Amino acid sequence: MIGAALRAREADGKRVKVAVVGAGRFGASVIAQIAGVPGMEVAAIADRNPVNLAAAWEAYGAAPDEVVPADAIGPAVDAVTAGRPVGLEDADLAPELPVDVIVEATGVTDVSARICRAALEFGRHVVNVTVEADAAVGARLAGIARRNSVVYTLADGDQPGVVNRMVEWARSLGFSVLAAGRGTKRYAADREGSPEEAFARYGYSDELVAHRRLNARMYNSFRDGTKSQIEMCALANVTGLVPDRPGMHEPPAGVDDLAQLFRLRAHGGILGREGVVELANAVADDGETDVAGEIANGVFVVVRASHALIAEDLSFYGLKVSEDGRVGVLYRPYHLCGVETPLSAAEAALFGHATACPREEPMADVAAVAKQDLAEGTQLDGGGGETVSGYIVEWGEARARGILPLALAEAVKLIRPVQRGEAICYADVRPRNAGTIDELRREMGDGGWEDVENGAMLPKLEFPK
Repeated sequence: MIGAALRAREADGKRVKVAVVGAGRFGASVIAQIAGVPGMEVAAIADRNPVNLAAAWEAYGAAPDEVVPADAIGPAVDAVTAGRPVGLEDADLAPELPVDVIVEATGVTDVSARICRAALEFGRHVVNVTVEADAAVGARLAGIARRNSVVYTLADGDQPGVVNRMVEWARSLGFSVLAAGRGTKRYAADREGSPEEAFARYGYSDELVAHRRLNARMYNSFRDGTKSQIEMCALANVTGLVPDRPGMHEPPAGVDDLAQLFRLRAHGGILGREGVVELANAVADDGETDVAGEIANGVFVVVRASHALIAEDLSFYGLKVSEDGRVGVLYRPYHLCGVETPLSAAEAALFGHATACPREEPMADVAAVAKQDLAEGTQLDGGGGETVSGYIVEWGEARARGILPLALAEAVKLIRPVQRGEAICYADVRPRNAGTIDELRREMGDGGWEDVENGAMLPKLEFPK
């Protein structure tokens, strides 16, 4: 259906125009893939780094003399209207361009929130790749999209988008979704990882890092577990699934284990309730050995059939099933970051459909948790840094405990010491100058420091050290 619609656009000469904001690792893949997609074109790329801009246009196949550099909205609009590719170093110009879809891929939380909000208010569809921003304020951005009759969505190819497609497939057929999530690969020492050593933990050479223009903080957030917690928060807010407990279980598990593990404890599993987001770690309990059949780069959905005949079909057609045969596992051993994202842009522009759009009421939040004992006066450095990591918590519990969301745990100072493994609360830090994230959070019902001042909070949460 998408392919036919795109081919028709190509034949009519009415391509879906896309502006990509952020031409780093993910954005560059989106741009390179769109170059081969019929019926779509990259009309503009925005990145404050001229090297990234040049490399992205080269990947797209545009010669340097074809690209119109613009530092004001008037010339940029004129160039896009004339069908000429535009390069912007000021990302804030992108939402005003006459394009169909904005793909936001900066990876910078507050920038993402600002660009997404502006694009939606200008009536552009938005594909938000910066899942850190979505986990924090996606519900509000989705509301702004509805008000302006446009689409706000997470990206296909990234785990939340890929898993949501599987969840929707299962629910549409009447299966009960017991758990949905992604694989991880986290060794015992990874929780304390720092950006300086992130690439060494992956075994990446300096040449590879330079060639792929990889971000050390981002890769550290992958390895210390923060990124997977953020992605499962985003998935929870889209699907209505919840974490079974703060931080989830994240058991060592291969594909063969999932159907039995992610069931209620009464049925031989580890869950206290059904309908949860979860992680399957590719590393065994010893913290060093890889698990057989691991899916570190994959995604999964654990489903239960309501009819005995359908339950038989699960194993008959090759699904991994539980001991009693009633529960099966849908999984993909891969996800293609950036490569699949053009599908989300096409669905939004052609059909007004979102790959994965948050619900009106958030289900979960990401708590900022101390990675080490932190002294009074310590300045927090956000996800992927050295001071804090992120853990998923149900939205209501986070508000009742006054927990500081990871998205706000950057460039703020502690006014009291916090021990390793403790969730940092609003009351622990000096209030920061409000940015877009702060504004959108208040609109979502998170009063932040005002809530702490106006009411008693539940005790702090502590996470495994």
